[in-house]
Amino acid sequence: MQQVLPVLSGRWTLAVVEAVAAGRTRFNDLHRHLEGINHKVLIETLRRLQRDGYLRGPLTGPPRRTSRDIVEYRLTELGVRLHEMAGEIQRWSERHAGLIEQAQHRFDAGAVVNALSAAQHRPVPEMEAP
Repeated sequence: MQQVLPVLSGRWTLAVVEAVAAGRTRFNDLHRHLEGINHKVLIETLRRLQRDGYLRGPLTGPPRRTSRDIVEYRLTELGVRLHEMAGEIQRWSERHAGLIEQAQHRFDAGAVVNALSAAQHRPVPEMEAP
């Protein structure tokens, strides 16, 4: 669990997995598709996903023959399962969005009431005479 959660909680991890699953397999295509990600972060994310066995790419595929070889990324079996689970979480969150929003409103309303109540019962500091 301690090895998996830091990777999955990365800002771009699931977006990269989703993009590769959708057929965006080349680095430049991924970079164009994932608006807001810079080259360095994309490279780090791809390497981390390869290291953990979710992707197959230039670091985990057959040796490159020339500098002109096209580098493509593919989901491994583990990556496919991660993609499926991410889809399940997405569907769950969509089904429960209303309940979550209601809970947030109740919590926020209670926090405001508690803050007002605490402010009313707070002693007023005494002013010193000049």
